[in-house]
Amino acid sequence: MKKIVTLGLALFMMSGGHAVAQQSDAEKPKVYLVSDAHLDTQWNWDIQTTIKEYVWNTISQNLFLLEKYPNYVFNFEGGVKYSWMKEYYPKEYEELKKYIKEGRWHISGTSWDATDVLVPSIESGIRNILLGQEYFRNEFGVESTDIFLPDCFGFGWTLPTIASHCGLIGFSSQKLGWRVNPFHGDKKYPFTVGLWKGIDGSSIMMAHGFDYGKRWEIEDLSHNELLQKRMKECPLNVLYHYYGTGDIGGSPTLNSVDAVERSLKGDGPLQIISAASDRLYADYLPFDKHPELPVYDGELLMDVHGTGCYTSQAAMKLYNRQNELLGDASERSSVAADLLGVVDYPSQSLTESWRRFIFHQFHDDLTGTSIPRAYEL
Repeated sequence: MKKIVTLGLALFMMSGGHAVAQQSDAEKPKVYLVSDAHLDTQWNWDIQTTIKEYVWNTISQNLFLLEKYPNYVFNFEGGVKYSWMKEYYPKEYEELKKYIKEGRWHISGTSWDATDVLVPSIESGIRNILLGQEYFRNEFGVESTDIFLPDCFGFGWTLPTIASHCGLIGFSSQKLGWRVNPFHGDKKYPFTVGLWKGIDGSSIMMAHGFDYGKRWEIEDLSHNELLQKRMKECPLNVLYHYYGTGDIGGSPTLNSVDAVERSLKGDGPLQIISAASDRLYADYLPFDKHPELPVYDGELLMDVHGTGCYTSQAAMKLYNRQNELLGDASERSSVAADLLGVVDYPSQSLTESWRRFIFHQFHDDLTGTSIPRAYEL
């Protein structure tokens, strides 16, 4: 007993007379820092600009960061954008495959594109996931496990049901923080980390990501005051936080990646994790073993931001619905014709048709917020 007291006194004196609480990383609150480079397929520019400038910036800048920083993990969504990388930047595309295999370039979001999730049909939502997963399996030998929508105009009650039935485990966004009015009690989102129950009772994990364009200064983020403040919103002592760039693709800044790199062994009160977008969800599997996770059962809609878009560009919405109905009719008639031996099932042409119109369900495209050029016939 005397030795313990003496040791405690010695530590107290070594700290300059201030009591020091020694924490292991296992005891510290965990901050999952998730890099992103959200890229609008169309918005204030057209698809040609996206391919020529923003897709190039995304692949070239992140390959540089991945080579320079050994612990950098990059998260990027949208199968169609990977297909553009393959077509227009084949050399860099082959290089990124190495980092995907290492788990450092992480395939996020699962889908063919990060589409709006309110206007498209359920069939389109499932097709979007299937087309994305098929591409990722064929090209990279991996599958994604999450819905990754940093920027969207609201999230319907069907989304967790669709995701769960497609074998996905989590969903993240930062958009609900843009609400003007409280949504859940006095908050704009029900919680920062928890479970979201779908309309049929199936659940996925949900994380509020905060500020997809966040840039860090060169510092030890384990001491960062903003992260400590936001950690207080989550009684689970885990925080899911984006950093990077929004809308125009590209990458996080050098300072941001440098800060994360040096913070992984930081001596502050927070444990910093350079995280893939689905790592938090995987760390909580199986969810039924974590009764501490709060549960939300309902829709997660925006209030003012983006709501007017759902009545704009009505022709675009009409053509989208016609395509959905034609796609369904084509599938049914093709299956019948194949069974009757009249004609072989046209798998390749039907798949390509779905791909060509589903990426126009992107949240600035189908919703009607893009420039006029996006809606020219």
